[in-house]
Amino acid sequence: MSPETIRQRIQEVLPGSTVETSGADCSFAVIVTSAEFEGKPPIKRHRMVNEIFKADIESGALHALSIKTKTP
Repeated sequence: MSPETIRQRIQEVLPGSTVETSGADCSFAVIVTSAEFEGKPPIKRHRMVNEIFKADIESGALHALSIKTKTP
């Protein structure tokens, strides 16, 4: 999986979000800024992003994903 693929998938689910990615192979870190996070607790924000990659994590295509979320 590439950083660009990760960025695109997050932006498909959270339109208008900005996504910073780092990492390689199957271990990545992302910082996601989205208006969709307004009023939601950090754990809910994390789950919203994690859900996008649930199948990839379960299959092993994505081994580790560190997630930080922000509001604009």
